[in-house]
Amino acid sequence: MIKIENGLITEFNIPGIKFVQDLIPISNKLARSQLPMKPQYITLHNPASSGATANDLTEYIDNYRGYKSWHLTIISTKVFQELPFIENGWHAGDGYNGPGNRTSIALEIGEDEISESTAKVFVAYLLKEYNIPIENVMPHKLWSGKNCPAFTLQHWDRYLKGIEEYYIELTKEPHWADKHKLSLEGKGIVINEERFDDFMTRGEVFALLDRIII
Repeated sequence: MIKIENGLITEFNIPGIKFVQDLIPISNKLARSQLPMKPQYITLHNPASSGATANDLTEYIDNYRGYKSWHLTIISTKVFQELPFIENGWHAGDGYNGPGNRTSIALEIGEDEISESTAKVFVAYLLKEYNIPIENVMPHKLWSGKNCPAFTLQHWDRYLKGIEEYYIELTKEPHWADKHKLSLEGKGIVINEERFDDFMTRGEVFALLDRIII
């Protein structure tokens, strides 16, 4: 689960992913625009240095004295938040008033399948949080013409489909029987499977009745 408040991730609990909030210092006045932003797009990047670790990139952007910044650094299973999602960064290469810079959340993603899998989770949560359609997940190339994210562009459509599938799973309505399953668990009757719409066998009925009737 990811909880976002005022553009910052305040709760994070997804097994296998390590999240760290390490915002670019406010004192870095070139990298930190401090301009308010209403996110309308999500822009995906790959780092220029393919061998960089998440720690390398977050330290680099913390100390970079220029107009360069992004919101999330994602390498392998480690993620750093660099900017609030409601503050624009300088990443798209489309100028001070460009829609890439001024209306999109930027993710810097490692050039490997593990990094992309990790990023998929965050993109889906951002789509949900800011009501952004999947069609508004963009490559950096769209804004400036730069061949970025070079690794992801090689399988862009497939990657977007994976994000969309995760988003659908994340946002689907709970089954009507969920509340009854939870109620039973509170009474000490644990049902491990969630075959809510399957027929019960006679054996399953007998076992359930045997546990209910004392």
